Amino acid sequence: MPTTPTLRTRLQQAACDYAHLADWPLVPGSVWTGAEYTRGHTDRPAGEFEPVFPRPTRDVRRVHSLWKIAPYSVLAPTGTAFDVISVPLAIGVAATRTGPFRRLIAPTSLSPDRIRFLVRPGIPLAPDLPFAELSTHGECVPLPPTPVPGGALTWWVSPATTDWQPGDSLSVQAALRAAVDLLQPCSR
Repeated sequence: MPTTPTLRTRLQQAACDYAHLADWPLVPGSVWTGAEYTRGHTDRPAGEFEPVFPRPTRDVRRVHSLWKIAPYSVLAPTGTAFDVISVPLAIGVAATRTGPFRRLIAPTSLSPDRIRFLVRPGIPLAPDLPFAELSTHGECVPLPPTPVPGGALTWWVSPATTDWQPGDSLSVQAALRAAVDLLQPCSR
């Protein structure tokens, strides 16, 4: 999925919005070419969500400039503004329909195969959620509209809905438990 002028504009605008409205630190990252991740200006292979500059920034003018020269993806380091709980798509969608999630919603991004919940940092995952992955301590995670295999990230629950605040990790984890119970076939 090579970046088109429209996608480059969308990535730059989204990055500026995240820096301005949420005060999230951001960095441009590797680009999905449709076959592999590369470093953007070169054909050199890259890691899945690899920053192409050394330091994230919250400065809107700097964000605007960085995405003008490297409009490949929008990455945010975890551990400061938020952590991310990532789960397979079916479980994540089911979790957003449960009471624990509806009472305390969290910004939630959707990719073709996963859902990522942005939660307040510092809470570990419970051991009874082996299907969930926690990104924390500076790991870079993609934000919409970053291209990924099979499409691009979109917001399932926009951060504007939560006033740009991350959700409660324990509520998301409770919603994931409830979702697993909903998806289990009835035993008789």
